[in-house]
Amino acid sequence: MLTGVSAGRGQTSGPAGGPARGPAEVRDCRPCSFSPGDGFPKYSFTFDLKAVGDDRAVEAIEVAGDGSTPTQRLPVTSMDPVGKDETFFFGGQDVNFDGLLDLMLITQRGGANASAAYWLFDPKTKAFESLGTYPVFTVDTEKRRLKTYIRGGSAGLIYEAREYSFLDQKLTLMREEKQQATSQPDVFLKVIRERVGGVMKLVKSERVRAPK
Repeated sequence: MLTGVSAGRGQTSGPAGGPARGPAEVRDCRPCSFSPGDGFPKYSFTFDLKAVGDDRAVEAIEVAGDGSTPTQRLPVTSMDPVGKDETFFFGGQDVNFDGLLDLMLITQRGGANASAAYWLFDPKTKAFESLGTYPVFTVDTEKRRLKTYIRGGSAGLIYEAREYSFLDQKLTLMREEKQQATSQPDVFLKVIRERVGGVMKLVKSERVRAPK
């Protein structure tokens, strides 16, 4: 089953009222809240916003639990500002397949591509740990993989697609497919690499002509 950024277990509630399932558009978080899963308290998430001209951006996310969990300040770096009347896309999503909700915030949105910052929930410490910023993950729950896709120019004929898996609890690149322009007009080079025996190896390289 493939699920995009709207997937996730649990609920995120914002100041606008009704709860939304998984990550959702929010005007602000003052606070937003959800529980990572059964047996864990509800966490509150408050945006620390900074002004960027007439726009605004999330500088950090303040995290508070029920007193039995650590308070945290999660820095947000390299976020594109949004207009004062625009929303943020934020919430809980299980990205490491442990049945508990992690955290994501879209930091960059373009016409074809978007990136997000991710934090993994550690059930031992009851805290959120930074995973990093990536093109928005598509979560493949059947294969237990995270997939990214970056669309480039030439009507999408230039692109990068990657698949990640968690090996020994570490996010690991498993497959990479790139298609790039060549010196020949309307001819592109597609290269596919896959992880074999712990090493990324070339499995296919071919030239692709643009459709007429």
